[in-house]
Amino acid sequence: MKEVITTEMKKAFHSKGFLVAALSGVLLAVIQTIWAYQNIYQVNMKERNHILGLPVTDEHYGSWFQTCIMQGWIGCEYYSSFNQFLFLSLPLFAVLPYSISLYSEWKSGYAMQMLVRRGRKQYITGKALAVFFSGGCAIAAPLLISLLLSACYLPAVGIDPISLQNVVGNSMMWSALFFENPVLYAISYTGIVFVYGGIYAEIPLLCVGWMENRFGTLIFPMLLHCMLFYGVYNLFPEFAAYNPAMFVNPSQLVFGITFRGIVSVTVAILAVEGLLLWLSNRRRDFL
Repeated sequence: MKEVITTEMKKAFHSKGFLVAALSGVLLAVIQTIWAYQNIYQVNMKERNHILGLPVTDEHYGSWFQTCIMQGWIGCEYYSSFNQFLFLSLPLFAVLPYSISLYSEWKSGYAMQMLVRRGRKQYITGKALAVFFSGGCAIAAPLLISLLLSACYLPAVGIDPISLQNVVGNSMMWSALFFENPVLYAISYTGIVFVYGGIYAEIPLLCVGWMENRFGTLIFPMLLHCMLFYGVYNLFPEFAAYNPAMFVNPSQLVFGITFRGIVSVTVAILAVEGLLLWLSNRRRDFL
């Protein structure tokens, strides 16, 4: 089992799909950082210089709030469309690395050889783990890179609540971390995003044997995500805090999100995916 997992991990992280996803994420983080530096940080510095240039007797003297790391991090930077683009495209970043590999290996006949040599359980389990971790890393990478780039020019301190520049309110999940230790908040929420990158990446793997079209298998997670983001959210707004397409964004677009709720939904989804994986392994007409 260990040898199969190691082999699948190497294939996943050395695949062209992972390279494309990683480079796309890096490029997005760099472009967003340049935009944030020019349109948030530099504007804030100009405002500071203007305020300091006012007479001490002026009522606006000293009324300036420093731009902090959360305002530059793509996970919580909501002045531009980069945050929305990243989290709307989350399934695409997740499935690119290795999700469709089982479909390709099935068609080429390689999968049948692995089944004979290693057995169905070892092969599929190794494949599923490689798909999960490569998908999670593909979507977590731009968040971590953006955090590092933001730390190069923005102080790693919390936003002053009275500045009204924060996207996370006092009553929201992990608000204490957001204001007191923003870097830990970013890393912790990136962990959640990593898990959901893996969850979305597993969907095409589970669809192999049930869907015959390669493109349909690859695009299905994106369609599901859009349905959750637009359809389910509009139809059932009262359950928005339990909607993965909504709570996966560190900006916390809706109220009522709790860590307990996220854990409950995540465990349920992983249980369903595990069951479907087990059922796919039981099908003898597949592979």
